[in-house]
Amino acid sequence: MINELYIVGDQSRLVVKNIINQFKETDLTIKVFAPTNEDVDNLPNYSIHLLVLLSDNIDFMVIRKIVVYQKKYDYQLCFIGRIAKLAIEDDMFFKRIPSIKLESYTINTAELLELMEKNDTKRKHILVVDDEPIILRSIKLWLGDDFDLSLVNSGETAIEFLDMHPVDLVLLDYKMPTMDGPSVLEAIRNDKRLANLPVIFLTANNDRQSVINVMQLKPDGYILKSKSPDEIKEAVIDFFKHRVIKV
Repeated sequence: MINELYIVGDQSRLVVKNIINQFKETDLTIKVFAPTNEDVDNLPNYSIHLLVLLSDNIDFMVIRKIVVYQKKYDYQLCFIGRIAKLAIEDDMFFKRIPSIKLESYTINTAELLELMEKNDTKRKHILVVDDEPIILRSIKLWLGDDFDLSLVNSGETAIEFLDMHPVDLVLLDYKMPTMDGPSVLEAIRNDKRLANLPVIFLTANNDRQSVINVMQLKPDGYILKSKSPDEIKEAVIDFFKHRVIKV
């Protein structure tokens, strides 16, 4: 649960001041910093939830400095607003920042806090879908110390499970009887409540055509079962660490 929120924003702008006041009306402890290099240097040297309120008058070097601290101290970032004119290099850099990004200043405070809490890089809930019991047992062994895992052995059961339980990620086998991985992904994307749920294929197929077929479905990732347990674990950790959410 988020108890403390740090905000970087220009309080001389009415829209920024209004958002800050919305958060001050909550039970959170709010700490506000100006969008300057000097103020940003005073941010904590430990993991925090940091809300950055963007505007055209912010020097992009301030954003770059915040990202340095994010990598060093594991900041949980959320950006609201936009910077209209960015150099191509800066724009590409900004798009890759692991964060929540909302362009509109019209926000629901409670919903945003819930989203920030859900996107926290702390322990996540993963649904693993595979028809082979040995794979399910192996994944539980490899990932169970770092994630909360739910295991199901069919596509149909996965859809039923998702209808009743929220998860942060689906690790999905590609080839399964009755309802295969692509069919499960299609069902998830066609459900308005689940459409943005991250899905990563975990498959034994590594030939070129299989890879092409999988990527055409636009999953959030593709992990080969032939990788070592440490590589599979690292791939899942990296996914959460580098995820960018646009709302």
